[in-house]
Amino acid sequence: MGKAALILIAVLALTGCVSSDEGPLPSDPRSIWCDHNSPRRDAKPDTPRAELDEINKHNLQGAAWCGWKP
Repeated sequence: MGKAALILIAVLALTGCVSSDEGPLPSDPRSIWCDHNSPRRDAKPDTPRAELDEINKHNLQGAAWCGWKP
């Protein structure tokens, strides 16, 4: 049981480590999404319904978070 306890302590110690290489979080995490995305205009007449739903969801999120206009 002693060896198992040491392994457990080592695992718990490692899971508590956090890297700060990324720097502090931005004040508005949504800004990261807005910086890395743009409106999707790739729908065609033969685009499947499921993909149209994804495009619409993406564009609605951009309108709400980033102020995109249709």
